[in-house]
Amino acid sequence: MCNFFRNAVFALLAIYGGQAHAISSIRISVGQVSAPAGEIRNAAFQVDLKGESPSLKLNAELKPANEPQFMPFDLRCGTFWNPRIGVLECLNGMFSAKRIKVPLSAHFGIFPDDFSANIDFKQAGFSDEPGLHAGEKLTGSIRVAAKKQKDLWHWGGLFNWTEGELFWQPFYFGKAGNLFAISGTSQGPHVNIGQAILQVSDVGTMTASAQIDTQSKKAESVKVIARDVDFAGLYQLLLKPMVEKSAFGNLQVSGKADWQFEMKDMQPLNFELNLRDADIEELNGKFAFSNINAHIPWDYNEPQTLTLGYNSGYLLNLPLGTTQLQAEINRYSLTAPVLRLPILDGALKFEDVSAAYLGQKWYWHLQMQLEPITMNEFSQALGWPEMQGKIDGQVPMITYANGLLNMDGTMNFNAFKGNVGMSGLRIEDPLGTVPKLYANLHMRNIDLGDLTRTFNFGAIEGKLEGNVTDLRLENWKPVYMNAKIQTMDGNHLKKVSQRAVENITALGGEGTAAALQRTFLRFFKEFNYEKIGLSCELRQDICKMGGVESTPNGFIIVKGKGIPSVNVNGYTEYVSWADLLERMKRITETNSKMIVK
Repeated sequence: MCNFFRNAVFALLAIYGGQAHAISSIRISVGQVSAPAGEIRNAAFQVDLKGESPSLKLNAELKPANEPQFMPFDLRCGTFWNPRIGVLECLNGMFSAKRIKVPLSAHFGIFPDDFSANIDFKQAGFSDEPGLHAGEKLTGSIRVAAKKQKDLWHWGGLFNWTEGELFWQPFYFGKAGNLFAISGTSQGPHVNIGQAILQVSDVGTMTASAQIDTQSKKAESVKVIARDVDFAGLYQLLLKPMVEKSAFGNLQVSGKADWQFEMKDMQPLNFELNLRDADIEELNGKFAFSNINAHIPWDYNEPQTLTLGYNSGYLLNLPLGTTQLQAEINRYSLTAPVLRLPILDGALKFEDVSAAYLGQKWYWHLQMQLEPITMNEFSQALGWPEMQGKIDGQVPMITYANGLLNMDGTMNFNAFKGNVGMSGLRIEDPLGTVPKLYANLHMRNIDLGDLTRTFNFGAIEGKLEGNVTDLRLENWKPVYMNAKIQTMDGNHLKKVSQRAVENITALGGEGTAAALQRTFLRFFKEFNYEKIGLSCELRQDICKMGGVESTPNGFIIVKGKGIPSVNVNGYTEYVSWADLLERMKRITETNSKMIVK
């Protein structure tokens, strides 16, 4: 196809050269030309010989080999000539097609064993119909040259982009100053890329080499190396578009990175990523790591050792201490006997860690143990009321497959001299933008004295038990549950302070606290009770409240017994979950008595 157009143009110019005074314009029409690269049809050349230099108009329809339809295009050269045999120049040109406009000037050298093209474009723009590729105000140059020596072609190319914006789904190059240079040799269907250099503004430089079989369209070998790359630029340009819909889609990063990979016969051979003094912060506050130094290697044939460390960080507002992790990577699996993550004054320890990447999906399992953490620091980190004591626990087995995390058995934690257990835990899409958690909770033998002193609620003596069934969280916020907590039967002390009565009233009752102040009961600091209980059936943001017993007008939260005793009734059956949380926050954040109106 190229030879045809070259010969046609030379024929036009030859006619022009011999008939300059007799002919004012020359026109040639071509029905259709086919080649492996594609087809051209309805082509019309017209050379206008008026003026000091000829001009060219070319109208045709082009269909590249990988496209289903023909695309009309128009090429105009304000000045079109051949200053000598084998040389063509198109100055003050314009290439136009549907959604494409490229002002250009070009210089071609076309010889049997030598070819060169220098194209300068300015303020060019293009887009495709789906909107997956687009460029605006692009200015730069393209240089291509090839020379044949015996049976071997030596070639090279350079693309230099100095102005404008480029979007190539999913990547957006918003800043110019990028350069791509390539050189190599070709013989028959075999193409050897000796060196390719990609220089990206605000990121760094990447070099590559490859061997390609154009007949089978397979890369026989590929090797890519990048040194001292800016991690922030690499994330914004290349990594973020690929992880936009995951938990890693909204990060702020810094530091330096080295990476390389190698392929052979279309199969990955090895890979290596090194991070130096890098910082990562999830901008929604989910996690952060500072001063990361990591060596992450991979080899198809040989096991490799992964090391990763960071100085500090946080996970869901829990401060993380200095950490050093090590694991073995064996082809598509990762194993580690122990991975320990210091958290506050304790640690989260993973044991028997095993992960595998099969069928483009991750599968893994592990056991987890929570080493004792002081509740005071733990509660402050999460923004909870200050707690006392320590929390620890263990999880028998956690598995992950097909985007679903499951816990086998019951997770048990020790707190407030009692036990808190979780069963039926599963999390859908835990690293996605809207993870969903399902679980059941139970509490047994919780010391109410420790609990109420911790939450500044007013003193209640006794033992507490409760269940939360069918708990469902979306994006870590409760949207569904059936929860009920109540005091346990037994011979233990059952006392409730006047201040605790006032706070319970503020949660679900009306009038009890005010009534206390109007009677002789105001002289008592504490009261006896038979039972205390509260329940919530949560559906989206509405909680249906309940107590230990129902009444015609509501429910009983505190059922008194003996002398002195007091009952606390609840009358508001439906409460907004956000409002209920706000009430609890007000109660626990102040040392003053609640005023109930």
